[in-house]
Amino acid sequence: MPIGHLIFSGISRSLRAKVSIGIVMPLVFILGAFTAIEYSRQQEAVFTHLSFLASQIGQVIENGIQHEMLTRNPQGLQHMLNAIGQDRVIRLLYLLDTSGRVVFAPEGTGVGIQLDNRDPTCRPCHQLPVSERPGSVVVTLAGGERVFRSMNPIENRPECQGCHDPSQNLIGLLLTDISMTPLEQPLKTDLRENLLWWGGTILVTVFIANLAMSRLVIRRLERVANTLESFGRGQLDLRLPAEGPDQIGQLATAFNDMGQRIQSEGDKNRALSDNLRHQLVRQQDLLKRLITAQEDERKRVARELHDELGSTLTGLSLHSEAMGRFITSDPDRALEQLSITQDLIGKTTQQMYELILALRPAVLDSLGLASALHSLAEKVLLGNGITFELESSGLTDRLPPSIEISLYRIFQEALSNVVRHSGANHVKITLYQSNSMFEGEIVDNGQGFDFANFGQEANSPRGLGLLGMQERIAQCEGNVDIISNIGEGTRIRVRVPLSERDCE
Repeated sequence: MPIGHLIFSGISRSLRAKVSIGIVMPLVFILGAFTAIEYSRQQEAVFTHLSFLASQIGQVIENGIQHEMLTRNPQGLQHMLNAIGQDRVIRLLYLLDTSGRVVFAPEGTGVGIQLDNRDPTCRPCHQLPVSERPGSVVVTLAGGERVFRSMNPIENRPECQGCHDPSQNLIGLLLTDISMTPLEQPLKTDLRENLLWWGGTILVTVFIANLAMSRLVIRRLERVANTLESFGRGQLDLRLPAEGPDQIGQLATAFNDMGQRIQSEGDKNRALSDNLRHQLVRQQDLLKRLITAQEDERKRVARELHDELGSTLTGLSLHSEAMGRFITSDPDRALEQLSITQDLIGKTTQQMYELILALRPAVLDSLGLASALHSLAEKVLLGNGITFELESSGLTDRLPPSIEISLYRIFQEALSNVVRHSGANHVKITLYQSNSMFEGEIVDNGQGFDFANFGQEANSPRGLGLLGMQERIAQCEGNVDIISNIGEGTRIRVRVPLSERDCE
């Protein structure tokens, strides 16, 4: 993988690196801009100084030339140029005539040379029109040295016209090259020092800013990130410390609130899951009990059909046969057999009625819920020495068939529990219908039970019976309320919305 990609990847993942870059880039831009501006100002000051220096030198030389020429003292002019040329800053000092030939130079060096305006150092000026040529320009010599070249024309003054043609405007040109090295070197040194200072300033600023950001922001954000990562792995009890009212503190507070809500919801979900699992176990037990009850009921019906109805029908067959034998030979015995046969028919009819009633109460279909429950209570309660009273109001119309049979089975289970578990001697049954709601209630004066801890005995037959009641009423979108305390009897209240919905 390329190093550049690794560096970029590391920066993209590191908040510290991003903060450092965010500090360095503005500093580099601002300090770089200030340095460039300052360097440009210093260069401009150097050029101004050189221009002034060149102007002063040119003025001095021109005055000296005029004096020496008027006194006709070329040796004095040469001595003056020699003295000026000894300055190391002066790289070139030529006095040219109008044809561009060197007529005077320090120590006579270069005298007689004809300058060529096609020379690269001359082109910056001579490639321009005469009117646009500058009086000074920066030139780079062949050795790479930069010089400040100034060209001072020498005018043909009246006092000079004794030796020169009065028609000439110029009588010569003073060419001066002043080395820029002594002036540029301090400028470069100053620039280098400034850059070092700027670099040190940036490093110190980044270091101090990183320390401050690390303490005030980055460490806190790292703590938030680590906590969120652990929270995402399932450690829902983690919380962040309160760290003030700033944005990170607000983030910590919001995270803690979110964590508390998630943990609370998790606890609720776990409790709900445990409850659902418990309900599923109870429903499975209920299903097993229902299947067992169905099989037991089928066995009982088969046994009664075989043992009672079978034997009774066999007796009917034998007595009918005997009655046929005696009907002509012994009429009295035939009448006796007829009487026995009639008794057996009555007994068989009663047995068939009881079997049919156990499977499906016919009175429920013909007369409705109140009559069916009254008949059931007479059979179940009075047969076990328990008195009862039944009150009904508002039952003007028949209930939907699916709701009637569900309510009948619920009350049947409740009365069976009264007989088997309550130890009561009196039961009150109340039925009430108003608008689209049915309410029923069974109250006994028995020993009651601890309903608050009833879930622990949910696998008992009694618990499964109550669970069956709740499951059956839930199919009708109703509810069952059970109120009981030890020694205070039991109250079972049933509420069902009336509709044509099938709830069997």
